[in-house]
Amino acid sequence: MKTTLIIPAWNAENTIKECILSAINALHSPDEILIIDDCSTDKTADIVLGLGKKFNKIKLLKMKVNSGPSAARDYGVQSAIGEVIFFTDSDTIFLFDTFKNCLSTISNYKADAVSGIYHPEPINSGITQHYKALFFYFHFFKHKNPFPYQTFNGQIGAIKKSVYKDVGGYNTDILWGMDYENEEFGRRIIKSYLLVLDPNFQVKHNFPNFSKLTRTYFLRVSTWMLIFMKDLKFESKGPAAMDSGLAALSVPLSLICLFLYYFFMKIFLVFFIIFIIIWLYGYFKFFKFILDTKPKFFLLSILLNIWFSSVISCGAIWGISKWVFGKRAVIKEI
Repeated sequence: MKTTLIIPAWNAENTIKECILSAINALHSPDEILIIDDCSTDKTADIVLGLGKKFNKIKLLKMKVNSGPSAARDYGVQSAIGEVIFFTDSDTIFLFDTFKNCLSTISNYKADAVSGIYHPEPINSGITQHYKALFFYFHFFKHKNPFPYQTFNGQIGAIKKSVYKDVGGYNTDILWGMDYENEEFGRRIIKSYLLVLDPNFQVKHNFPNFSKLTRTYFLRVSTWMLIFMKDLKFESKGPAAMDSGLAALSVPLSLICLFLYYFFMKIFLVFFIIFIIIWLYGYFKFFKFILDTKPKFFLLSILLNIWFSSVISCGAIWGISKWVFGKRAVIKEI
């Protein structure tokens, strides 16, 4: 069974080489590696062409206009020789057994598509980067075996080419990412096929710094709310599950109640306590996980959680307001 790895890239000169070489050196390395250059203005294309001279399986494809990750991935699939298509981003590193674990899952669980997760250690260093990596990893590491899931992870995912084409592929009208394209694509896959998340299908990832992650969270959640308001379904597991969402929302609500208690009415102290309990209930296991694995990071993780929970809540409110006031059609229906 032939396999193809598709990597959309835009101005990725600092990360693309390491990403490609990690795929080359991995067990069951793909038969073909397609890098889709989305009109980069740096040396991304030159680096890929240089690697292509050393490894015949590496091919560079260029988009005519900058079109975003959905269109780049779809363009790659049209040229792919593989029966199974792997996707990743240009700022990841494959583990030695990444491909092997995924192919085993497809075979053993009769899966049509597989979503992976990020390794708990980020490629780049920094407090925010470690928090993001641990937060994502925590929600899935406790599951030892693959389980049905509804979001296709384009940052580390795999799908049978026949299934990709049957469900219509990525919606190329989504010009920017923020994971919205993965949510939308995954929900079309599960209507007819088995999509699973495999916690052993992992890559390491370069995570953004504090300011960029703040912006990303806000935009991602506000856009994700457009899907949520359409079918009113949370993810069954993970950071976007109902318990995580309610816990995040409880943070700004508790702060508002504390303000109202201090300046206006004593009764708001009761609501403040209720929202704090909801927050602790939602994140208690995560904080315990941090305390057990990285105790020196414990207090900082609490502060970062308060901040990003507030950002997520603001993004959700902004997304709902866009829905209420009619800005619902951010993409075409497929």
